[in-house]
Amino acid sequence: MKRFSKVIMMILCVAMIFSCGCGAKKLSASYSEDKLKTASEEIIKDLNDEKYEEVTDKLSKDIKDKLPASKLEEVWDKYKEMGDYQSISKIAFQEKDNYAVVVAVAKFKEGKVIFTLSYNKDMELVGIFIK
Repeated sequence: MKRFSKVIMMILCVAMIFSCGCGAKKLSASYSEDKLKTASEEIIKDLNDEKYEEVTDKLSKDIKDKLPASKLEEVWDKYKEMGDYQSISKIAFQEKDNYAVVVAVAKFKEGKVIFTLSYNKDMELVGIFIK
């Protein structure tokens, strides 16, 4: 359990660094808002549908070993009480250190969840923060 906590904290720290806004700028031509929105919606839907393997398949190689599907399921269990996913009510895009950062406010039946998802230029997920 201690190791799991360290891994999750490390992933969350990476995501927070990418999403902090320090030095962040609008997206360069390397990224498409439409592709980022579609990829983010897929991740949110997959989590809601308990398709954890599909989410981990989208992780970069560096993070894939650190966040197996079983650990992602443990994290997502805390959000299952929010009910079914409905839509993204707000979304923002920025670029930080050559990574695209998507902050999406997702509406669920029982409330909202904020996702901060970071992608590399290959559209692999390199950071995930859920609040």
